[in-house]
Amino acid sequence: MFRPRSPERRLWQGHRYSPRRVSSAIAATVALVGVFGIDYTAATAYAAVPAYAQALNNGVPLTAAHRGDPVAAPENTLPAIRAAINGGADIVEFDLQPTRDGHAVLMHDDTVDRTTDGEGPITAMTLDEVRQLDAGSWFGDAWRGTPVPTAEEALSAFVGVDTTALVEFKGTWTADEIAPVLAVIDELGMGDRTVVASFEARTMLALERLAPGLQRALTMRVLPASPLGLVAAYNATLVVTSMRSVELSPRIVAQLQQAGVTVIVYTLNSDTYWQQARAAGVDAIVTDDPRGMSHWTTWIDERGW
Repeated sequence: MFRPRSPERRLWQGHRYSPRRVSSAIAATVALVGVFGIDYTAATAYAAVPAYAQALNNGVPLTAAHRGDPVAAPENTLPAIRAAINGGADIVEFDLQPTRDGHAVLMHDDTVDRTTDGEGPITAMTLDEVRQLDAGSWFGDAWRGTPVPTAEEALSAFVGVDTTALVEFKGTWTADEIAPVLAVIDELGMGDRTVVASFEARTMLALERLAPGLQRALTMRVLPASPLGLVAAYNATLVVTSMRSVELSPRIVAQLQQAGVTVIVYTLNSDTYWQQARAAGVDAIVTDDPRGMSHWTTWIDERGW
């Protein structure tokens, strides 16, 4: 049976701060503002995912559920997001794509073919057309009729809980497409528990321009040898990268954390890889098996390892 984590492992969330968390956050902010010249609005001391999160969580990385909980329910759907939240994930990641008429919906791929009963590019469809798709039957009969959710529906699932939303904007977005999503984050009061991210430079720059106070995650498969300049260019407070990137440059985690930058690696799905990431000192791990990782972190906690 799953046992929820101890309150101590939740201190970093919401506004319940331990003295250790506060002192680390202040040091991180000073480093960002004083040394690298990063805008203070981005380098908030009370970040949704703090640098040194592993150290603040008894030496265990935070669990970041990938596209919700894709083991429990169809990826990037409301059942998957709720399953990840209810299963104890610290962070829940989901992907956004714009429809032809400018609405943000949850979809990882450029086309709807893999995860719905439809076909074709998501950007060629209106919201009404997307809402008619079945996003669950491919996963199992029990999920038949599950709709593709909107960004507002997905973000609403985080209201009243401590879980952080990691929102990835897939591809290139215009300012007009981004603005409604940012408005929803503001209306729901989710600004302190939302991180926005994108692999695309133009989208990242638009996010920085439109919402300088939101945390942004620089997302790259392989980081450059000296990533701090790129981090500063985007006013990012987090880096999301592959474990391979960390293996290529083992000192990069400490380098980023000393500058107040949170380090998250993706996508690791076994205790062998989770332990490797833990040994590397990363703050959080993106996984397709958030319940399994939650069990693993609880097991580590209980043994004091």
